[in-house]
Amino acid sequence: MRANVWQAALPPLYLAASNLSVLFILWFGAKNVLGTGWRAWDIAAFTTFLSCFMKTAVKSSKAAKLFNAVQRAEVSWKRIKPMMKTPRALEPLAVPAAQRVEVSGLSFCYDGGAPIFEGVSFSAQPGDIIGVTGPVACGKSTLGRVFLCERPYGGSVRIGELAELSPREAASTVGYLGHDPELWNDTVEENVLCGEAGDAMRFLALTALDGEVRAMEQGLRTVVGNGGVRLSGGQAQRLALARTLAHPRPVLVLDDPFSALDRKTEREVFDELKKTAKDSAVLLISHRLYVFPELDGVLWMQNGAVRTSTHAELMASCPEYAELYKLQQGGQESA
Repeated sequence: MRANVWQAALPPLYLAASNLSVLFILWFGAKNVLGTGWRAWDIAAFTTFLSCFMKTAVKSSKAAKLFNAVQRAEVSWKRIKPMMKTPRALEPLAVPAAQRVEVSGLSFCYDGGAPIFEGVSFSAQPGDIIGVTGPVACGKSTLGRVFLCERPYGGSVRIGELAELSPREAASTVGYLGHDPELWNDTVEENVLCGEAGDAMRFLALTALDGEVRAMEQGLRTVVGNGGVRLSGGQAQRLALARTLAHPRPVLVLDDPFSALDRKTEREVFDELKKTAKDSAVLLISHRLYVFPELDGVLWMQNGAVRTSTHAELMASCPEYAELYKLQQGGQESA
């Protein structure tokens, strides 16, 4: 804002100074031409004087524009300057051993507003998959992002209290996959391994993507484009999931990883997830309930309240959950 004030205020000053100099030319030059100044000028001398003045005025105008550009650049330089240094080399993440997760009285709100949810309590052993579901905009994704420690939360998440971990420790404890896959303009292999050594095809097989990658013209070397624009929605989603599984953590938060998949592919990926994530506690956020009967627990979120139960218990005690599940099953609960 300060730079804009300078930029907007100075051009009128330049214009005023230029107009005053015209008066000086007319007064000073006219006196010399008339022979009443410090020396007598002929018309050729006056023309030369006027030409020199115009050249100087043009140069002064360019200098003024440069000054304005400096004011604008100063704002950007203040943001860039702290980054103009060699980054400190980071030690490899020390991934802790699998451990029990205890969530007690968890609540969350934005900047003193009304709670998005409160009273969330559940526990999960390594190998457990806990489903999170509920109506649209009930706070499912917000619950998942609490595990990233981006904002303060109420209650307790015991994995060696999550809020007390440093950012590096939290990154080595929690693996997170958002519902919008974040892929960069690189090869399929690099999007899975992130520069580490390993067999990317093994993790692609876990997400039923290996056959499709082999069919690509360059296979693992295929560049997916910025944000994965060269892939379909389901391919991008499974590629991001393969990357998450390639970097296991004691806690995995998967936000709607099956939304772009058909039921057959979802079943294949889910079966592989159960086998691969046996050393992780998985929080599976989804509005698709096809696999929920097989989960170790279910959190039903609605109007800020959260019910912790199992699929069978919710089918018997929660009409909203039962109706949603039956609708997805075509009106009848599957055997």
